[in-house]
Amino acid sequence: MEAPGGPGAPPMWGPGRKMAFGAAPGPRSKLWYTLADGTLSEVFFPTLDRVALHELRFFASAGGAPPVDDAGDGQHRITWLAPGVPAFTVDSTHHEYRLTKEIFSDPDENALLIAATFTPELPDVRLYMQASAHWQPGSEGNFGQVLETHPPALLMRQQDVWICIVGPFARATVGYYRTSDLQIDLHDGDGYLTNAYERAGPGNVAVGAEIGIRAGSFQIAIGFAHTRADAEEVARELLQKGSSNVRHSFERAWRSLPDLPPALSKVSGDEGMLAHASLAVLRCLEDKSHAGAFVASPAAPWGESNHNGNQIYHLVWPRDLCRIATALLDAGDPAAALRAFRHLQSRQRADGAWFQNWFMDGTPHWTSTELDQVALPILLAWRLGVAGCLDHDPYPVMVRPAAQFIIREGPLTQLDRWEDLGGLSPSTLAACIAALIVAGEFAHEAGEHVAASHLRAVADYWNDRVETWCSLPTGQYVRLAGDPDHRPTTGAIAPEFLELVRYGLRRPKDERILRSLQGVDSTLKVGLPAGPSWRRYVGDLYGEHDDGSPWDGSGRGRPWPVLTGERARHFFSMGLPAAELVRSLEGFAGPGFMLPEQVWDGPDIPSRGLYFGKPTGSVSPLGWGHSEYLELLVTIALAGFPDIVLPARRRYTEGPQQEPAFVWSHKHQITRLTAGRRLRVQLPRPGAVHYSFDDWKTFAEADAADTTLGVWVAEVPTNKMTPGSELVWTAHYVTGWEGKNYSITVE
Repeated sequence: MEAPGGPGAPPMWGPGRKMAFGAAPGPRSKLWYTLADGTLSEVFFPTLDRVALHELRFFASAGGAPPVDDAGDGQHRITWLAPGVPAFTVDSTHHEYRLTKEIFSDPDENALLIAATFTPELPDVRLYMQASAHWQPGSEGNFGQVLETHPPALLMRQQDVWICIVGPFARATVGYYRTSDLQIDLHDGDGYLTNAYERAGPGNVAVGAEIGIRAGSFQIAIGFAHTRADAEEVARELLQKGSSNVRHSFERAWRSLPDLPPALSKVSGDEGMLAHASLAVLRCLEDKSHAGAFVASPAAPWGESNHNGNQIYHLVWPRDLCRIATALLDAGDPAAALRAFRHLQSRQRADGAWFQNWFMDGTPHWTSTELDQVALPILLAWRLGVAGCLDHDPYPVMVRPAAQFIIREGPLTQLDRWEDLGGLSPSTLAACIAALIVAGEFAHEAGEHVAASHLRAVADYWNDRVETWCSLPTGQYVRLAGDPDHRPTTGAIAPEFLELVRYGLRRPKDERILRSLQGVDSTLKVGLPAGPSWRRYVGDLYGEHDDGSPWDGSGRGRPWPVLTGERARHFFSMGLPAAELVRSLEGFAGPGFMLPEQVWDGPDIPSRGLYFGKPTGSVSPLGWGHSEYLELLVTIALAGFPDIVLPARRRYTEGPQQEPAFVWSHKHQITRLTAGRRLRVQLPRPGAVHYSFDDWKTFAEADAADTTLGVWVAEVPTNKMTPGSELVWTAHYVTGWEGKNYSITVE
């Protein structure tokens, strides 16, 4: 019989706040699972950008009362199978029952097992299960069916994916989510399952069943495949294997991977529990069919209110991917880091840059340019080379094109690392300067000395101008500025400038850094039960509203554990103890060891699951956060700073102060020049600069030299000009005149 109603509630993602995330290692099982609110949340199959199952939850029900929603009404305690082995046991308690659920997948098949024990407090309490498939936006929805087997099996089809659920089911039904599903029927039937439907769809379907065991242990298997028969087969085979055998093979597969360096556990505050979990989380973020494609998070921020699928984090960001790869490298898994680097190479555009983010097959999702996301892959290449892990020379095929893009398009970035505004960003500039120095080293080793010279010249110029571009007259760095000719007079305070220390461009105790940190602490620091954290910048709107309602394009930005990790590394670089901030990060992770994107800093709002110092509804876990935590432990354990680019540090903090030439380009048309400095004019094709110091009464010409980087550079002797004087010039190409004059005033 067809279920009434439909197509059901609108499509939704699960909660962004996950309490656990896991997968089997290796390429055979193309399945990833998350837990939220004590129960199975989104399951991804066959790739990590494809949500197949929306959720599976349990209900306890007795006649004469509404059903108890285990996810919403139970109290949950989660434990890992073993440190670093992402199989999970959730103990859920309620005054009517106790339900223990152990959740893990089969390393050899696309199947998931729930081994449970149900203990009712009253004899008439029955246990029910309901599952729903994810409704992909733009599709017609899903189909559901009860298979007339003994016991009955539950079947759902989501486009080309089939999902089969088998277990000790007594009665089964299928309906439309929150319209005619099992939960609605139990509620309307005064605690009893009164209707049993055989089919539903298309729409947002949900299948459900009564567990045929009144009390004791039982197992439920969920199979995923591209045909109905295969989905049912893998589910039934998993039940036959049994939880003990599958658990053993799952644990054995995880223990076969390179272990966490013991030194990291020794400097942690929790005997390495979060460190082992962080390494597992990062490994689980890799797709099985696209080696090295690590996503940012297995969640959509504020997923319950996400209906269009635009704001999702289970995509590849070059920024997050590079942070994850670096952490894996330093945590003892260089093979994984090299896979990430290979994936970056496969997704590099013809112009040398990368898209903002992309799906597993390379299709871009957001297409704006973050200049730091072009620089970080170069820095990853350098880190891999220093560690002796490169199996090929990345300079001609990847580093060189990326560096060409940076010098051609910079120093302004369309978006900064927070992706909502662009301009002159201290953090982006830091990454780009370090990357250009690294690219210069690669070029020098390749014998391309002219190219190396220009890469370093651009880096020198940008490094020299960071404070003029990005700090107030008081010396306080700002998050973003936009005018390369005038020092900003206002701007949002933010800790972006710490990236200058991270790569060795400024000393940790640089007076400008310390003065700026005072402003950051007075405006952005938040005291939380686990310790301090920091908001991103003054005026940040990316977070829940004060009443706890989800971000909807506006809100209030909350503290980010990532920033606690960054600050802890700066503490350590100044010779200060960082152990307290290590423990703070461990406190932010909570019992499931999932580090969130943001932490709630307002009064408790239990109805929305918001508690002071605990994760917000954005996303958890965030791979970037786990990477930052591992990097902090590495820094402390080695008493060193692995991200520092030594050639940059020697050049900018250990050598004599430089007075580099200014570099003009069509993307960076400066109109002011410091007295005593030379000017390098960067042209997009062969030509010469036709210039005059006296408004064309006299003129001269400087031929542009080929840098071999796709740009040509002419040097104009502006170092002899006096303050207040003006240079006018135009370009003369092989094909003719530029057709426009430019002017620069000496200050």
